[in-house]
Order: sequence, then structure tokens, then C-alpha cells
Amino acid sequence: MKFFSPTTELKELLLLQHIEKNPNTTQKEIARVIDGATSMVNVYIDNLEKKNYMLRDYKSAKMVDYNITLEGAKRKNFLLINYMRELLDLYQLAKENVERFLSGIEEKGFNNILIYGAGDVADTILGAIRDRNKDTLKVLAVIDDDESIQDKELLGFKIISRDDIYKYNHDAVVITSYAFEDEITNKLRELNYSEDKIIRFFS
Repeated sequence: MKFFSPTTELKELLLLQHIEKNPNTTQKEIARVIDGATSMVNVYIDNLEKKNYMLRDYKSAKMVDYNITLEGAKRKNFLLINYMRELLDLYQLAKENVERFLSGIEEKGFNNILIYGAGDVADTILGAIRDRNKDTLKVLAVIDDDESIQDKELLGFKIISRDDIYKYNHDAVVITSYAFEDEITNKLRELNYSEDKIIRFFS
């Protein structure tokens, strides 16, 4: 996870979820799943066992099955619902910011756009445009310099070469690449593309 530090509650959720699906798991696998030290796994397991959320079933001196209890399943579902609620709150915050950005494009009088950069950001923005309750903003295609993905599609939108920009009757190009934002801007300038029609998502 890039944005979430695993709290005690999240580790508890991940552990319960994991052993419910994999009762014959190992402590090494549990440590990987909860992003914790292997030396601490026993501490987590002991704590859950004391709360009657799980039970250890010793098959041999070296083999142990971890079984989630009914109380453990209830606890897992409770944690999961709370986790989902927090994620939805964050999603709503991100959605509001993307919507503000899209509205800003429309306020400039741009309705038909090309998106430059077929990455995760483009995927997110295309999804946001698709889920809007209005069709005032239309994406005609997605530009990308990677020849291996040109002529393919991203969420149903054709990926085209930079050289095909002028084949589309559009109002502006929206740059959705974080790492190559300046580089893409310079490439558009090389095509004598109007600065007024370049929109940078991150800037």
C-alpha cells in the first residue's frame, strides 16, 4: 500500500481474512500478508486467540492449522465494513477533485478533448468522465508515445500516436502523465500546438 500505513486494526483484518481462506498457512506468509515482521506474528496470533477470534490446531510439532471462529468471522466483517467506509470517504474526496478539474475544462469552453498519457491517471479520469451524469465533455482518443500500445484501447478509447493529433477535431489536449508532464508539453510545442489548448492535470 502506498498511502495507508497498516494499523493494528488493518493487520487484524488482513490476518483474519487470510486464515479464513488459508487455514494451513505459514507464519512467513502471514507476515507478508499483514506487512509485519515474522517475529511479531506469534504476538498477533496470541492476541486473536485470547479474544476467541481464532484457534490453533496442531497437526504436528511443526505443522499448525489456523482456524477462524464464529466470533472471528464477525470481527472480520465488522472491520471490513469500517475499512470500506473510510475508503469510500477518500474516494469521494478524490472524485470531487477530479470533477472540479473536469468542470474547469468545460468552463474554458472545451468540450471535445484528447488525453495524453495512457497510464493510471488517464484511466481514472476516463472513468470519472464515463460515470458523470452529463455528456458535455467528450474524449475523442488517448495519445501515447509507446508504440506497443498504439491502436489498442483504454476503457474503450483508442490509443493513438502524437502524430495523429490533428486528425481529430478537438478543443484541447489534457496531459495526464505526472513523470513526463514537461516532456509531453515540449513535444506538443514541437508540433506548434497552441499553448492555450494544453491542459496539465498536475500543474
